[in-house]
Amino acid sequence: MTCKCRIADIKVQFELEYERTVDSLSEFWDNFENPDLKLQISPEMFGLERKLFFGEHNINYHDKTLENNAAFRVLAEKTPSYNAVVFHSATFDVDGVGVAFAAHSGTGKTTHMMLWQKLLGDRMTIVNGDKPIVRFFEDEPEQPYAYGTPWNGKEKLGCNMRTPLKHICFIERSETNYVEKMEKKEAIDRIFNQVYMPKDPIAVMNTMQLIDRLLSCCNLWIIHCNMEMQAAKTAYEAVF
Repeated sequence: MTCKCRIADIKVQFELEYERTVDSLSEFWDNFENPDLKLQISPEMFGLERKLFFGEHNINYHDKTLENNAAFRVLAEKTPSYNAVVFHSATFDVDGVGVAFAAHSGTGKTTHMMLWQKLLGDRMTIVNGDKPIVRFFEDEPEQPYAYGTPWNGKEKLGCNMRTPLKHICFIERSETNYVEKMEKKEAIDRIFNQVYMPKDPIAVMNTMQLIDRLLSCCNLWIIHCNMEMQAAKTAYEAVF
């Protein structure tokens, strides 16, 4: 099945086998004549997804369960050609300003984002709870935009929109709530763990350049927080 989607303003034409995957992309369907990218999932990609998600066991796990993840990966390998990277984070918009929470899995970035949602109400819109794409454009070289994607985590938090990304916040658990401003050099190791790194050497080089631009263009913070409402209030007041 041919499925046309506009993801991060990239016109992507997927060739897919399973209706379940096509439906999972429905918020991003588009109707265009000339795609920027034509992507097909090879048997090798299905094999890679099996190993990544199920190890050496369940090797006969049905491909229809794996195709959505494979579609994400085959696109993520190509995004650096469009000055874009997949940034593993919980990303949202506050009054037209984009904020990304990054942390190791299990740290609580989604929980902290939901505390901000309770604090700010309609002023805040969740862009993507897990795998937004961040993209630069030639006419705005110092302004990255964070886009929602169909791959938004187990909570399915997000929508088809973009926000100008201004703040990158690294979340750390703490008994007390406080915020520290970061320098670019302090954030390099942290962000490398959160950006999808492709296999192609040229794409890797492009990704590293995009990471450098991203850290140069955004305000960088460490948010030390517990999981109480006061944590969101303290962090919001510091960042904004």
